[in-house]
Amino acid sequence: MAGKQGLLCLLLLLSYALYLVLGALVFSHLEQPEEEQLRREVESMWSRFLDDHPCLSEVLLHEFIRKTLMVNSLGISVLRNISGLELKWDFVSSLFFTGTTLTTIGYGHPFPISVSGKVFCLVYGLFGIPFTLSVLSVAVRSLLILLRDKPIKKLQSQCNISRKNLERIHAFVFISVVAVVFFFVPALVFNTVEDNWDYVDALYFCFISLSTIGLGDYVPGEKYGQKMPILYKLLVICYLLVGLVAVLLVVELIKSLINYNRLVSLFMLGAEDIRRQEQDDRDVTCETDETFVQKHDEKTRRRVPHSVSPNAEKSYGSINPAFT
Repeated sequence: MAGKQGLLCLLLLLSYALYLVLGALVFSHLEQPEEEQLRREVESMWSRFLDDHPCLSEVLLHEFIRKTLMVNSLGISVLRNISGLELKWDFVSSLFFTGTTLTTIGYGHPFPISVSGKVFCLVYGLFGIPFTLSVLSVAVRSLLILLRDKPIKKLQSQCNISRKNLERIHAFVFISVVAVVFFFVPALVFNTVEDNWDYVDALYFCFISLSTIGLGDYVPGEKYGQKMPILYKLLVICYLLVGLVAVLLVVELIKSLINYNRLVSLFMLGAEDIRRQEQDDRDVTCETDETFVQKHDEKTRRRVPHSVSPNAEKSYGSINPAFT
């Protein structure tokens, strides 16, 4: 039994490792040519710039560019025409940061610069992330009852369809609605609001955000001169929170369809342990039913009148044939 369980765990780990390797091969094949092309372009621009400006020191220019890139990575614009006109740590931007941090999306843009800010972020996230996950879990469980269990129960009473088929139909419809409402439609909105995003970029942002990957290569509301930036960021925060709940609902629906708990138990306990556990559950159910029947029969016998009892001839209420 232990050997079979170990074999199943080893198979699971090998499958996951193969999945990682496959993803690495595909990304390397797709992205490496683009990286090499950009690298060649930058090196060519660097050489031409130094040739056109021989009075510049290559060391000083390198240091200037390095410092500029570092400041830009902190979320501070280095362009002189907009520098100082917008703050990256005003209240709304800070609220956007706390929302993306506690939901573990974490775009990384911006991030705390000061030592005190980093320490507070550590403590804040230490308590805030479990609190956020607990709130999301409670919301998902409550919505599952409202959006899955009650509709399926009502449909099951009205339609001659098994619960399993109703769950499949419900999951298909719900996932389709979530895909439209929280991915395809918001992608159109972001494509319209963010001028430098095409539709694929916007759809990519929606998936990366609601899956809590949060790479940070696309961050909404960072464009200079954007209309109503405060309202826009507040709406994005609401979208991320509600969308994350919707995605968690989809995950729970998929888990119920593939019998996720049984699948995990297969690798945790082994198939034989699952069969034995199910057999024990059936035995306990049978014993409970038998005990209930015995108690029910005993109560019934107590209620049987003497006149219909099998020993009625021995009762005082009957006539003894010996005296007739």
